Amino acid sequence: MARRPALPGSGPLTAVALWAALNSLSSPSSVDYFHNYQYDPGYMQWRREADREAGHSPTVAAKLDQLDARLAQMEGQPRNPSTASTAPTSPAPRGGSGFIWPVLFIGVVILLLLWLWRRRMAHPAAAAPGLTGSAATRLRVGMTMPVDPSPFLLAAGLTKVQPPEGSGMISVEVVGLLREGSVVLHRLYLPGGKAFFQLHLGADGQPDECRYFSRLDEVTPTDNQEWGLWLDPAEGMIGWPSFQTKDGKMYGRVWAPGNSRVPPRKMEETLQYVDRTEQRQLQIMLYGGPTGGTPPAPETEYILVSAIEATDQAWVEIDAGIDINPAGLTLPSVPLAA
Repeated sequence: MARRPALPGSGPLTAVALWAALNSLSSPSSVDYFHNYQYDPGYMQWRREADREAGHSPTVAAKLDQLDARLAQMEGQPRNPSTASTAPTSPAPRGGSGFIWPVLFIGVVILLLLWLWRRRMAHPAAAAPGLTGSAATRLRVGMTMPVDPSPFLLAAGLTKVQPPEGSGMISVEVVGLLREGSVVLHRLYLPGGKAFFQLHLGADGQPDECRYFSRLDEVTPTDNQEWGLWLDPAEGMIGWPSFQTKDGKMYGRVWAPGNSRVPPRKMEETLQYVDRTEQRQLQIMLYGGPTGGTPPAPETEYILVSAIEATDQAWVEIDAGIDINPAGLTLPSVPLAA
């Protein structure tokens, strides 16, 4: 958004006051304010800036149209005597002191919201049980960890996996916990939510399996017929013995291999954000195929297909993944009570 410069002078006709008045046109005093200063050089300078911003902001354009309509209705009405001149040197709006109070109130509200936001960032919402991992492997929103780039360099050209963005330390934007009966999987979502590390923790609390996934495709079925293509009990693609990606490559079913369709695994996922916790339901199936690479390159490329149902929305995600050596992860190890 373009910077809004202050108008010349130190009187009440400033950019801050004019933008505040534009955002409160329902108040008669705001329209009077514009009517009184309509031909003031300071107003005209602000209006040129506002018209430029309206060129790429439909909201500003709509407010300016509303302002022009209100001013047209007031055409011919007397203006405040102190602003009757076309170029006044010291304008004073009618009921000026009454207008200043709303502006001050808005400023106080903005400061209060900023203070609350900073408190929330400093004191994130309490994590749901199990999301924090274990005393040996502490998981939390905002944590950072170094990631060995070797697996991603070796997988380049062999898989559809997109490596994590950036280099060095990687931050965790969201922590996820998936449950299916006694099976528990942890997810560390990277910024943007399009990639994640999926971990299984062993009895000692340390990761004994780790896979990295990045988004390959996303589909939003529009009706029951289209949803049936994915989840039909007899022929739905999620759970079919094999899955074919857009480039024609076939991947066999990793979970419950066989020649007939099996129901997808139903899992509940808890997502921990910095300020809230959400729940969603997943129906997922894991497929895999050889990369053609030789060790130490990843030998298997995974395709994870998930039908996801969250609050008031549902969609299908397709992610490509590779195995990551858990020993290559450097995760925090602190007591859960810390």
